Amino acid sequence: MASAYKNIAALVAATGDVIIYTCPSVTQALIKNLNLYNSHSGTIVVYPKITDSSASVTVTLQKVTLVTLASSSESADRSLAGPFVLEAGDTLKLNCDTASKIYAFASVLEISR
Repeated sequence: MASAYKNIAALVAATGDVIIYTCPSVTQALIKNLNLYNSHSGTIVVYPKITDSSASVTVTLQKVTLVTLASSSESADRSLAGPFVLEAGDTLKLNCDTASKIYAFASVLEISR
């Protein structure tokens, strides 16, 4: 078995479900964590999701409300701790209510057969 550590960096460029990572064929992936950052001047709601391709099911991991940097009471970033396990063909998606303002960074370990 071969393993490779990957960093996934993405700007979520649209509203609705946007795929930021797809687990390659004959591979399993462990997403250690997912960091989200709001670069917008207002609050944005983000729904991180995983689609299990073998079961044709998409699950929402959590509803994340990211405030703006101007807010002194909360942080403009959020980290979701894994691990989240993906099999070949499974996807990590983000659904945001505002486009091009959420930056995502995920640490992934891919294990190939």
